Amino acid sequence: NLITLDNTGVTNASGSTGSGTTASNNYTIDTQRPTATITVANPNLAIGQTSLVTFAFSERVTNFDLSDISVGNGSLSGLSSSDSGLTWTATLTPDANITAANNFIVLDSGRIDDLAGNAGTTVALSSNYSIDNQRPTANISIANPNLATGQTSLVTFAFSEPVNNFTLADVSVANGTLSNLASSDGGATWTATLTPTANVTDPSNFIVLDSSTVTDRAGNAGTGIALSPNYAITTTSLTGDPQFRIDAPAPLVNTRNLPLQPALFGLPTGNLGSPLSFSPLFEQRTTGGGLPPVGNIFITNRALAPSFIAQVFDSSSVGGPGSGFTGFNSGEGSVFGSSTLSTLFSRESATDSSTTGALNSAGSNDLRDSSQSIQAGFGALTLGQQLQQITDNEQEKLSALAWALGEVGVSEVQA
Repeated sequence: NLITLDNTGVTNASGSTGSGTTASNNYTIDTQRPTATITVANPNLAIGQTSLVTFAFSERVTNFDLSDISVGNGSLSGLSSSDSGLTWTATLTPDANITAANNFIVLDSGRIDDLAGNAGTTVALSSNYSIDNQRPTANISIANPNLATGQTSLVTFAFSEPVNNFTLADVSVANGTLSNLASSDGGATWTATLTPTANVTDPSNFIVLDSSTVTDRAGNAGTGIALSPNYAITTTSLTGDPQFRIDAPAPLVNTRNLPLQPALFGLPTGNLGSPLSFSPLFEQRTTGGGLPPVGNIFITNRALAPSFIAQVFDSSSVGGPGSGFTGFNSGEGSVFGSSTLSTLFSRESATDSSTTGALNSAGSNDLRDSSQSIQAGFGALTLGQQLQQITDNEQEKLSALAWALGEVGVSEVQA
């Protein structure tokens, strides 16, 4: 700036008029305050990313440093100028583990002077930038955790933020398949249909998501895997009569008071020798055997002992005196004695001389049966005779047997 004098307008004392102009020395004027514009090169910062920030002032400034700046969710470093203070640059580094869509850099211009010493009076605000320094995570839920034949279940993938690149190829399904993957809210929540595999019974199954194949809007990939809760699958086809699968089981019947029925015994086991040469029922038993010697059965202090029902099978050999079991003294066809229980069975069948005669010594010789090779017996009826009576008289003889056993104190349950 100059001050100029027009000398023609000036006269001296003698009245002479000047000529030309006269200029002052130069001087400067700065009456404007400095302003700044802030630009963020990368407005969308993800994990591991930084951005160049430029501060463009209206004029050269002094006293500018990082303390004059406030940074949203980040920090600046490397502040410098390459044009004598007119333009400055710095590096923006976002904070870790931050997801924020709206962030700004703020410059307090009142702390900056231009070369004339004029301080700014306004606040400089950068353009907006977003920060996403978090990796996406997912939560998997299964609507129906117990899948049977013909059933499906809705599966929901709820991400911590909207994601890209999510497909069924990112998911592993145990004993099943997923279909119809879709999102209705921009990628934050996805749903699919789980269909179990047929003919499978497995109580432990999971859906696994590989998070590393999924990225958020900022490009951050997930890490690790996401695991669903357990779900059970029972799709094995049932076999057998459907009647037995759908009907409830019949209740147990109280058998304590049922009518006496013939007992059914299984086949004897072990080495029995000849089927016609079983050991005598009343042989001497070892300790704990349960049956007393035959001498204690019929004679106790010269009195009759309680009666026993028994039958004795003789040897298949019939030649010679005393062969097999024919009594307790010599002689063929003899009977040691009669059972006192014999009269009980003759209550209603005394007229049947062919069978009741076997209960006394006189009729013992009539018991010979070549089909069974039975030569002699004592006590109650033989097995063949009892079966014959049951066949001939059926319920009548069953009633007689029940009555007889009741008289001697043997209950139906014991029988």
